[in-house]
Amino acid sequence: MKAVHLISLCTCLLLLFFSMVNAYPTESPLVPRYKEGELLVRFKDSAKATKSLVAHKSDRLRYYSRLKLNHVRLADGVSVKEALESYRNDPNVLYAEPNYRLKKAAIPSDTQYSSQWNLPLISAPAAWDRFTGSQNVVVAVLDTGIAYTHPDLIANLWTNPGEIPANGIDDDSNGIVDDFYGANFGGIRGTGDPWDDDTTDSHGTHLSGIVGAVGNNNLGVSGINWAVKVMAVKFLHGSSGSGQLSDVLKAIEYAMSKQAKIINLSFEVDENPIYINDIKSLREAFTVADQAGVLIVSAAGNKSSDLDNINIYPASIRLPNNTSVAAATRTDTLANYSDYGRHTVDLAAPGGVSTGSSNAILSTVWLNNGNMQYRSIAGTSTAAPHVAGAMALIWGNFPNLTHYQVKARILNGVDVTAGYTSTITGGRLNLSKSLGIGDLPAIFNVTPYTIPFEGGTVVITGANFGSLPGSLMAGNLQLNATSWSDTSITAFVPGSATGTFLQVNGSGTSFPINAGGSTVQLSAAPSFGFAPLVTTINAVISGISDIVLYEWDMGDGVFHTQSGTTAASTVLGFAGSYQIRLRVTDKQGKQVIGSTTVTAVSQATGGGGGCFIATAAFGSYLHPKVQVLRDFRDRFLLTNKPGRFFVRLYYATSPPIADFISRHNSIRTATRYMLTPVVLFVSHPFYMLLGIFVSGAALFITVTVLSKRKSVNAPLNL
Repeated sequence: MKAVHLISLCTCLLLLFFSMVNAYPTESPLVPRYKEGELLVRFKDSAKATKSLVAHKSDRLRYYSRLKLNHVRLADGVSVKEALESYRNDPNVLYAEPNYRLKKAAIPSDTQYSSQWNLPLISAPAAWDRFTGSQNVVVAVLDTGIAYTHPDLIANLWTNPGEIPANGIDDDSNGIVDDFYGANFGGIRGTGDPWDDDTTDSHGTHLSGIVGAVGNNNLGVSGINWAVKVMAVKFLHGSSGSGQLSDVLKAIEYAMSKQAKIINLSFEVDENPIYINDIKSLREAFTVADQAGVLIVSAAGNKSSDLDNINIYPASIRLPNNTSVAAATRTDTLANYSDYGRHTVDLAAPGGVSTGSSNAILSTVWLNNGNMQYRSIAGTSTAAPHVAGAMALIWGNFPNLTHYQVKARILNGVDVTAGYTSTITGGRLNLSKSLGIGDLPAIFNVTPYTIPFEGGTVVITGANFGSLPGSLMAGNLQLNATSWSDTSITAFVPGSATGTFLQVNGSGTSFPINAGGSTVQLSAAPSFGFAPLVTTINAVISGISDIVLYEWDMGDGVFHTQSGTTAASTVLGFAGSYQIRLRVTDKQGKQVIGSTTVTAVSQATGGGGGCFIATAAFGSYLHPKVQVLRDFRDRFLLTNKPGRFFVRLYYATSPPIADFISRHNSIRTATRYMLTPVVLFVSHPFYMLLGIFVSGAALFITVTVLSKRKSVNAPLNL
């Protein structure tokens, strides 16, 4: 029996190594994607904020007066994880979240150079016959900064009327010295110098040229606006284009304080989407901007992901003033790298493919100390400023429009083609049509967009609905509204409505919904139990046939493809409530989603949340080394098939081994020696080979000791 346990222990450790190799990401898994030592905290009662900060031993770094938000520094030795738990248990805290790291949206790369095919694609020349732009509109480009000496940009750059350049004085008393062309957050403290230091692709300068490189000047390239004011607000730094959430919040506040009407955001939060359900501070900043009549344009992202199923921020913040933009190619199709979403991404705009080639977007850069002033770049990063520039052109020509009416013209003016059916509008930006289309109804969002079998109430947001109730159609079915205003409608959609589009007053852009009496009902057996909990999920599907795709989300927030099955099993390794989902798709592309909740709780006697051997070896599931292994399991083993296979096998074999280890001090000591390099490995991947070697040596010593003990001692009681 002892030999069997020893073999099982060795097998588990070897499987752990192989599973970690399969599961290991390109970055160290334990490098936090947020800034250590800081949080962003919103209190319910601001008057009690100081008292709460003292109680949590935190210092206020900054107070965002418009957002009523606190940027705080944690006490020495307190981790972000510990502080989050403490703050979230404080009854005076509305929310607390990490100061996430941000990065510019990744871009494809190649080496060729060509011309601006993107402008004819969106009918820019026809639009310029009517209007070429106005310097009364300010577009804030929140990015890596702008090379403000670029000869094709300087005439269209925003300048701060309250600041005298380069005099070393904060002339407008806003806390920033010499913010003449804009501001710089997260870099040199107190500087207003937003110079673009991105030596890889001059990201912010490139986006600014798309919005507003001076047109018709016999030099370089043309922006969408020949005349505009582009504000440089820098919060991304260096060739990697990295920054922090706290800095983009400052940047948004600054842009609003300087009367920017449009804010371009071509970045994404540098965190696995599985671990973010929302970014409340960023959502609140967008809400404040919405209340101030400011439009935001967000790049959809470059991971080929469906944003109906996974969140990429800021694109996934579904507020009326935020427009999410996918990337279109030179051949007028959705770029293969572009994120999309039939209910979450508004439209496409030119983003191109192959940076440096004729198929990417040519615009201004400042590379090799200005020796290269024009270059082509591809990505949804470059798609977003096409829409921001289009909004500026419309607003410049029609200055009395509301921000919702400007967005409505953008959505209503798209060219609808088969290549963009995975977006809300089903189309790609057309500058000329948007400039001349007029104020038609436009639906921005429908909540929820999936209607249950028995029907349900939806809230429709948008613009130009009219102040009095009109026509609301779900396909050919007339709906009755329970409330109606120019920007919001509440209505009941019956179960008899088939999967179709909602449209207001018979014109303007519509919005797709999932409806039609089709259901997926899930049941779990068991639905409650101690972790590790092995549960089986069964599905009953009605109202949909010819199913071609079954996709399961086993609680990690991501759908995984399975062929032809209505049942699945999973192991929930640690305590918590899990939403299990099944999405089915028929031959026509219709999709129906069902869900159920399964809850796993901790064992009354502990047990380490599934890390049985480590808990037995180190004496407590709260031991720091056990916590490292548990974090690795939760974040990187349970999120992929090889890892989940190992965890399932480990749970099936390790409890008796852990029990054996816990009752023999010598074995506990030997196991600690074996696990220590494993802990070192998951913390520092460069020690992998050393960890394997040491673990192998420890196993050899253990086998030798046990063999000798067998010859001189009585058998151990198991």
